[in-house]
Amino acid sequence: MEHEQEFMEIFSWLPVKPIYKFFPSLSKPFSQIPFDNFFVKSQCEKTQLVGDKDFFIQPQCSDVLELHSCIRSSIDGLQVPYSSLEFIARIGRVLASSNGLVCCRNFTNDIKPLFICNPATQYWLEISHPCGFNSERNLRIVFECNNVEKITDDFMLMSIMWPSDWGSDPLCKIYSPREKIWKDGGRIKVGAGRTICYETAFCQNGVVYLLSDNGPYFGEDNPFFWPYIVAYDVENSITKFLKLPENSRRGIHDLDCRLNIFKWGNSGNSMRSICLVKLYNNVFSIWVRNDKEKSSWHQVFEMHVQDMGLEGSDLTVAGFTVLDGKVLLIATDSMVYQYNLSSENSGKVEKICGHACGKDVFFHSFSSTLRSCGDGATKFAAC
Repeated sequence: MEHEQEFMEIFSWLPVKPIYKFFPSLSKPFSQIPFDNFFVKSQCEKTQLVGDKDFFIQPQCSDVLELHSCIRSSIDGLQVPYSSLEFIARIGRVLASSNGLVCCRNFTNDIKPLFICNPATQYWLEISHPCGFNSERNLRIVFECNNVEKITDDFMLMSIMWPSDWGSDPLCKIYSPREKIWKDGGRIKVGAGRTICYETAFCQNGVVYLLSDNGPYFGEDNPFFWPYIVAYDVENSITKFLKLPENSRRGIHDLDCRLNIFKWGNSGNSMRSICLVKLYNNVFSIWVRNDKEKSSWHQVFEMHVQDMGLEGSDLTVAGFTVLDGKVLLIATDSMVYQYNLSSENSGKVEKICGHACGKDVFFHSFSSTLRSCGDGATKFAAC
């Protein structure tokens, strides 16, 4: 077909919504392009290069789920049907998001308490309970599907279970999408005494990162006096403890000091790493880890929220996250703002949208792709 490759290259840069809107109106050969494996893989790769531009926001305990875009002038609106958000919120809760797929908890099915879905294409795949795990309500999940070599049907889904014996290390299991079974993944050494913040765990470059809490539990002679990061190599089942930057320690044990870790750089970027974000006395500070072997951190940002442009009631931060190392997203109890981290002269925060998720929220970045949930996926029941 004349110019077919050029045609597919151009349209592979588009999100799902305009692809689904445009291709069915063409002749039959072209109308099947969105289902072509080569085109799907190409579209997913292009999306990774661009990075996530949308985000889910949800409260800690509620069935509210919202999706917004960082691009205020986004053409054709959001790239996910509203019925997809209704479907997810009605039966479950978003746990993680990666390259167009979303991992959710399913509160309506005790046998299959998890599901993977693509909100843009409206397909989902239910996943069974990991054998031996004592409570589906307490599943700790890490989800990643940015392996472009296996873009159509593989993802990394890890479940972590805290043992009943105090002081024992948690056990993890890895789900095999092809075999549809859970396999033992070994134990993750998490240190003695500190609580691990599983809700914010993520996988980057084949390593699962978990942050400890920062409570003032120990004396200075204790090796776990300072908060730390657990780095678990999934393939080799090896755990390392990463020290936080020394200049992040001021006030780190105070109750109003908030710490979190995020990915730095998107999955299409060879310079991927992790970052630490600290909010203390209304000052945001960000460090990027740039030398894993020598525990080297580089501070890239520090600014008071007032200098960023937040004023009045907006000084109370309900939640925050970092997108691709480019944008700091900040939620107050009613608004979401973004701050450009990629420019030294980024100025003030930009108001993105309002939200109805309250004073304690979670973010999950999202991008619209054609990626498949795998064999056995079915259309949303309500769609």
